[in-house]
Formats: sequence, C-alpha cells, structure tokens
Amino acid sequence: MSLARLLVLTGWERDIAGYVAALLVFATFSMKSMLRLRIVAIGSNFAFIYYAALASVYPVLILHICLLPMNLLRLRQILLARREGHRLLSKTADAKTDFAKPMFLSPAALADPATALSLAEREQLRIACHLAARLPSTDAPIPATTGHAALLLLDAIDEFLATLAGRGGLTAPQTAHLTSLQSRNEVLRALHETLGELAATLASSAAPLPDWLASTLREGLGTILLIAEHAATNRTPDDINMLLRMTSDRGPQVEKIRSRVMTTRTGDETSSHRAVYITTALYERTVWLLQRYAKLLEPGLTAPPQPSPSAPPPPLPAG
Repeated sequence: MSLARLLVLTGWERDIAGYVAALLVFATFSMKSMLRLRIVAIGSNFAFIYYAALASVYPVLILHICLLPMNLLRLRQILLARREGHRLLSKTADAKTDFAKPMFLSPAALADPATALSLAEREQLRIACHLAARLPSTDAPIPATTGHAALLLLDAIDEFLATLAGRGGLTAPQTAHLTSLQSRNEVLRALHETLGELAATLASSAAPLPDWLASTLREGLGTILLIAEHAATNRTPDDINMLLRMTSDRGPQVEKIRSRVMTTRTGDETSSHRAVYITTALYERTVWLLQRYAKLLEPGLTAPPQPSPSAPPPPLPAG
C-alpha cells in the first residue's frame, strides 16, 4: 500500500486507528511501572499521529508530535537510570571505602523510582552494618568509623529521598517504601547519636563503672547489633523476629543489675550511681531504637506508633 493511499483512508479504517490510539491511552492509566507506561505512551503517540493525519485533526496531530520526543526522552532517562542502578548495585563496599561519601546514590537514578529506592536502601545498609563499630571494643570485627561520617551519609540519604519524593510519579507501594526508608533513616540517626553517647560514657574515667557491668553492656549490646545487621541484610522473618525478641521488655533484669550496683559501696557513691543510671538509660534507649528499626524492616510497615513521653524505654536484655 502506497503512502498516498494511507493518507486518504476513511471510514472504518480511520476509526480503527482512533480506537487503537484511545485504547493505548487508556492502558497507560493501568501501568504500575514507569518503563511500561512510557513504552505504551510512545505507542499511543504514534497511533494518534497516524489517526490525526488520516482524519485531518491537526490539534491532535500537533499535540502528539510534540509529546513523542518528550516520552522518548523520558524512556531514555529511565533506561539510563536502570543501567546506572545495575552498575552501582554491583559495587561492593570494603574497609577502605570512605564511609562519609555515598556509594550507591546517583542523581541519574532518580528517573526510575524503583531503582532509586533500591539504591537508597543499599546505602542505608552501610549505616546499619557499621552500628557495631560504634561500641568501644578492642576486638570489634568492623573497622571503627566516626559518628560524624555516619551522620553525613544519613544526610545524603535524606536529601536523595526528599528529591525523589519531590519529583512525583511514585506508585502507592513506592510511596510506602520511601516513607519506610525515611523512618529508618531517623531511627539510624538516633542510634548513631545514642551509641556515640554510650561509648563516651563507657570510656569516661570521671566515674568508672564496675568492670562486670561495662562488660555486660558491651557484650549484650554487641550481640543485638550483630543480629540487627543480619536482619537488615537478609530481611528474613526469622532474623527480624529474632531481633524483636532480643529487644523485648526485660525490666526485671535491668532492675536487678541496678540494684546490684547501688548496693555496692564506692568512694564517690553519688557520682558512681549517676554514671550507672546514665549508662543503663542509654543502653535501654539503644535497645528500644533497635526494636523500632526491626518493626520498620517488616513488610508493609512504615513508622511504628510513638510511645508517650512518659513511657520508659525498653530495658536491657539479660546479659
């Protein structure tokens, strides 16, 4: 069939072209993937250009001639974002990597929300895997990193997620995922700050703690932090449930530990008792934050309900 013949089609042949174009536009509203949406949108552009040329509907023809390069550009951006995501996700962090600098965040990946969310989650995992390094321990398996570097990285993740949210175009599951990542970021920030205070308290010589207490705090919390790392890495129900059990309420054990310390006379009882209360309170807050983090790792959850200001933090697990 010649081009001249195509341009003079009328009747049912022209109507079929219009119905196909309308059907493709309707299909775009059912797309959950931006990649598929752009592909179908490009198909609808071609169909409408064909139909409008046959029917001499010039406003529609001009509209879709203008929309076609825009959709092609957006499709190219999505494909480049996915390629960039695959490249970044294939990278492996090591001890020599600068912890303060993002490894997986890339502005190019923002064009595809699914890729961007995966990269943000991988970046967050670096934070979770360095929590144990915040404890003062001579035999820690993870190289020590400063809390300042962790906070810089958390700031970068916050900015990346805020930019993604501002671009729009997220599906409902992607919006829920983004909200969960933002909530996890808040918890990880609080964890690093609290662990920094706890490490400073344990290392302080102003009011030294009994050796058995300092050892119990380090070993008990170190175990929970390693379980949290496994839960964040594997995201299996068993690991998450294990973390939830390890961070459950164990008030009697904490009271027993505090009572043992309080009944032990020291040279400066007031200073010693104050140090014990501060240290155990920081420990309890750390465990409570880890429980919040475990709940955020569960599928379908965003931020767990906040307790009232008067509610005590979860107590120290039995060491």
